[in-house]
Formats: sequence, structure tokens, C-alpha cells
Amino acid sequence: MKRRTSGSSLFLMEMIITILFFSIACAICVQSFVTSKLLDEQTKELNSAINIAQGLCDAMRGTDGSIYGLTAVYDDEVIGEDDSYFQIYYDKDFNVCSPISDDAMYVADVTLKVLPTDPLATINVIVTDLEDYKEIYSLTATKFLEGAQG
Repeated sequence: MKRRTSGSSLFLMEMIITILFFSIACAICVQSFVTSKLLDEQTKELNSAINIAQGLCDAMRGTDGSIYGLTAVYDDEVIGEDDSYFQIYYDKDFNVCSPISDDAMYVADVTLKVLPTDPLATINVIVTDLEDYKEIYSLTATKFLEGAQG
């Protein structure tokens, strides 16, 4: 006696393979979206750090080149260490904030080197993530001081 096979088992097998294929495709798509989101956040962080560093260098070049001229531009934001170094703290949106607040997520370390015999003032800006103390961006710029003895 011949046994008649049902076509429904073959159809069920095809459906299982199709669902498996689409599940794998969905997993790859989700992974791609997560990766693109992380890259977007890193890019925004880097662009903001570049803007901060360039702004500080431009401020030094637009003033007399001294630490006092530079801190006058960033008067309330500056946490001074000495006559050649200060820090400015930023929140998650790169707005200036207090260093003691819980919002502080980034810091710009600014070092200014001006020697009385050197006609160049050099500024070094390092923007750092306070969460893992990873350097995001650093920039060094110089300014010719016209009144310097050289």
C-alpha cells in the first residue's frame, strides 16, 4: 500500500527556514543601527571638543597672549591653578558648568607658555572625557608677541 505524503510538512519546513533567515537579517540590521548610533555620539563629542579647543586658541590669539587676557574672555568659567594653567568644565551638551556639579562630564585643560625672552606664546588645549579620562582632542597653537624681547 502506498503511503501518501502530505505537502504541509514541506511547507512548514520552508516557513521555518524563511523565519530563520529573516531573524538573522533583523539581528544584523539592529547591530548596524546600534553601531551607527555609537559612531554618531563619538562624532558629536569629537566635533564639540574641536570647537572648544579652537575657540580657546582663537581667544589666545585675539588677546595679548597672556594668561590674564585669556582668562578675561572665560572669566566665570575658569578654574585657575597658577599663572600658566587653568581648566574649564563642561556638561554632557558641552555647556560650561561648575567643576563640583554632578553635570561635569568633560574638562578642557589649558596650558599657556610665555617666556619673557621668547617672542612666541604657546597654548596647549587638551579636552578630556571625565568618565574614563580619555583624551578626546588636543590642539597646540602659537602667537607672535610683538613687544617681546628676543
